[in-house]
Amino acid sequence: MPDKRTILKGNGIGDYVSIGDSFLYLNSLITPMYNIEKEDVEEEYIRLDKAIEQSKEQIEYLIKNVDSNLKNILSMHILLIQDPVIIKQVKDEVKNRLLNVEYVYDTVITEYFNKISAFNNQMLSERASDIIDIKGRVIRNLLNPSTDSSSFSIPKECIVISKTLTPSDVLRFNSIGVGGFIVEGGGYTSHAAILAKSFGIPTIFNVENITNRAKNGRKIIIDCRSDIVILNPNQKDTYNYSILSENLKKYKEQSIKDAKEKAITKDNVEIKINANIDIPEEMESIIKYGIDSIGLYRTEFLYIYSDDGNTCALPTEERQFNVYKKIASSANGKVIIRTLDIGGDKMAPSLGVINVKEDNPFLGWRAIRFCLSNKKIFKNQIRALLRASVYGNIEIMIPMISTLEEFLEAKKFINETKEELKKENIAYNDNIKIGALIETPSAAVIIDLLIEETDFISIGSNDLTQYVLACDRTNEKLTYLYNSIDISVLRILKHIIKTAKDNNKLVTLCGEMGGVPKYTPILLGLGIRELSMSVTSVAEVKNVIRAVSIEECEKLVDSMLENKNNDFSKSVLESFIKKLQTQKV
Repeated sequence: MPDKRTILKGNGIGDYVSIGDSFLYLNSLITPMYNIEKEDVEEEYIRLDKAIEQSKEQIEYLIKNVDSNLKNILSMHILLIQDPVIIKQVKDEVKNRLLNVEYVYDTVITEYFNKISAFNNQMLSERASDIIDIKGRVIRNLLNPSTDSSSFSIPKECIVISKTLTPSDVLRFNSIGVGGFIVEGGGYTSHAAILAKSFGIPTIFNVENITNRAKNGRKIIIDCRSDIVILNPNQKDTYNYSILSENLKKYKEQSIKDAKEKAITKDNVEIKINANIDIPEEMESIIKYGIDSIGLYRTEFLYIYSDDGNTCALPTEERQFNVYKKIASSANGKVIIRTLDIGGDKMAPSLGVINVKEDNPFLGWRAIRFCLSNKKIFKNQIRALLRASVYGNIEIMIPMISTLEEFLEAKKFINETKEELKKENIAYNDNIKIGALIETPSAAVIIDLLIEETDFISIGSNDLTQYVLACDRTNEKLTYLYNSIDISVLRILKHIIKTAKDNNKLVTLCGEMGGVPKYTPILLGLGIRELSMSVTSVAEVKNVIRAVSIEECEKLVDSMLENKNNDFSKSVLESFIKKLQTQKV
C-alpha cells in the first residue's frame, strides 16, 4: 500500500517551490573521551592549535567563493574559532582534568552554546547554530586532520531533511546542487536561512517531527509561498508543481536582469527601495541592484566583534567614526543609522558586566532604554555619528521608542552632544535628521504626537508584530500565531501610515516584511512608498512593484481588512500573487 499523501506546515524562506527525492541528513558526531598523562598535555595543545588553523583555512577557502554578504557570516566563524578566551579555557581544562582535547573542546563549546541559548532572543539563540557548526568543524579536524570535513556524497537535487541546519551545511549542500531543505527547528533570521535564501535554495523551517515522518528516497514537494511540505505527492501535485517551478525560475531570472531599473508601478508611481546592512562591506553589493540609500544600518555588529577579533572590547568613538564615515561616503543617497539596539534580551561580549538576565527580556532593558541608562556608551556613538555626518547624508534613527518623553530625552541628548562638538570646534551636520523606529504598540498609538517631534519615522515590522500579538517570534511553539498580515497588525500599520501621510511626514518600513515579495502589494495598498530590505530581496520586490497598480493593491488591502478570518485573507493574498506570477511569465 503506498504511503499516504500528507501536508505539513512550516515557515518558508522566499517564494520558492521544489520537487525532489528526500534525503535524511542526521549529522551526528560522537566525540570520544579518554584520560591523558601529564606529559601529553603539550601534545594536546598542539593538536588543538593545528585543528583551529585547519578550520580557519577551510573557512577562508569558502570565503573566496562567496559574495560580501556571506563573507560577513563566515568571517564571524573565523573570529569565534580563534576566540582567545575559549582557547585558553579549553587548554586550562585539558591541563587540569587530564582529558583529551576534543572531548574538552566539545564540553566547553556546548556550555557556551547553552549559555547563549538561554537568552531567548533572535540575535543570540538563532546564532547558536553557528557555534554548533564551529564545534563540529574543529572536532572533525581533531579526529581526522587528513580529511576535508566538508566532503561527503549525496544525491544531486535531493530535498535534504534534518533536525538542524548550520551555515556549513548550506555551503556544502549548495556546492552539490541540492533541491531544498526541510528543517525541524530554526528560523528565517538564522545565518543558515540567510545563506539558503542568498543561494536561492527553497527552505522550510519549523516542520514538526519531519525527520521521523519522512523516509529516504521518497518524492517530496516544498512550497515556500504557502509554507507547506507535501509528503508522497500524487500525480496532480507533481504535474502542477513542475510547471509552477519552471515558471517561477523564469520569473526570478527576469527579476535579476531588471534589478537595476527603478521600481515603478503600472500606474506610474515610483517606490523607493533602500537596503538594510550590517557591515560596511555590504555597500559593494548594493550597486548592482540600483540602490542609492541605506534604510537601516544595524550598529550592533560593532559591539559584538572588534577589528582584531577581541570580543570583550567596546568600540571606541574613533572606530565607530571610521565605520560610519566609510558607509556615508560610499552611498549616493541617505544613510539611516540605527542607534545601538542591544541590552536586556540581546547580549554582546563587550557589554559583559552590564548585561542583565531578565525574566521578560523582550519587554526589558534594551535599545534606547539601555542607551539612556548608559550615557557614556551612548555618547561615544552619537559623537561618532555626528562627526561622520559631514561625509554624507547620515540620518539617526532611535529604536524601541515607547513614550514621547523617551524620544524627547534622546533628542535632547543628541542636541547636547552637538553643543559639545561645537565647543571643541569639531565639524558636524547641524541639520542632521532624527527619526523614530516604530515597533511598540504604544508608539503606534501616539504616532500623532511622535511625528510632531521627528523628522521621519520607520516601521520595524518584526518587533511590532510580536508586540501587537503578544507572541515571542523566536518561540517555535508560537509560529502559528506570529503572522505579519494578521488583521490586528494590518490595522495598526494602516493607522501609522495614514497618520504620517496626513501630517506630511515620511514613513518607511525596514522590517523583514518589507523584503517578502508576497507582502509588497499589501504595503503599497497601505500607503508605503519607501521600503528597506536585504539586497537579496530587492530584485523580486522590484518585479512585484512593476506588475501591480496602486489601485489594485488598495483593493487587496480593503478586502483583507474587511474579512474577520485570517486564513481567508491569506488565501486572498495567495490568489493575488499567483495571478501576478502567471502574468509575468
